[in-house]
Amino acid sequence: GTFTAGANFDGILSEKFNTVAGKLSDNTTIDLEDGMIHYFSTQETTTCTPNIRYSSSKSLNNMLSIGDSVTVTVITTAAAAGYSANWQIDGTNVTEEWNGGSAPTTGGSGGYDCYTISLLKTASNTYVVLGNVSNFA
Repeated sequence: GTFTAGANFDGILSEKFNTVAGKLSDNTTIDLEDGMIHYFSTQETTTCTPNIRYSSSKSLNNMLSIGDSVTVTVITTAAAAGYSANWQIDGTNVTEEWNGGSAPTTGGSGGYDCYTISLLKTASNTYVVLGNVSNFA
C-alpha cells in the first residue's frame, strides 16, 4: 500500500529475507520482488557483477518514481577472492560511490560480507548508487 501522511506501527516490524542455497557469483540476479535482503549460503570463490532489478517481467526503473529510493542488502559467505566491486541496475552498469572512497578489492577472510546498496532514482534509468561493504567474522 501507499501511505501519504506517514505510518505508525505498534509492536515488531519484521521483514523476510531471501535465502539462496548457492553463491552470488552463480546467482547474480537480485530480484527485489523476493525481498530487500538476500543471503547467499555457499562460500564465494570469485568476483562478480550483481544485477539489481524488480523481477524478470518488471524493471526497477518502471517500479520506482523519480525521487524514490531503495536500500538492498546482499550477504555473502565470505572468502578473500570473492567480492563485488561493480553492480548493475536492470542489466545496465552503474557508477557506484563507495563508503570510504574506493570499491572493494578483496572479500573478507571469513564470516560474512554484507553489501548495503542504496539507490536514489534521480531521473529515468538514472541513479545515485551508494555502496558499503562490511565483513562480519
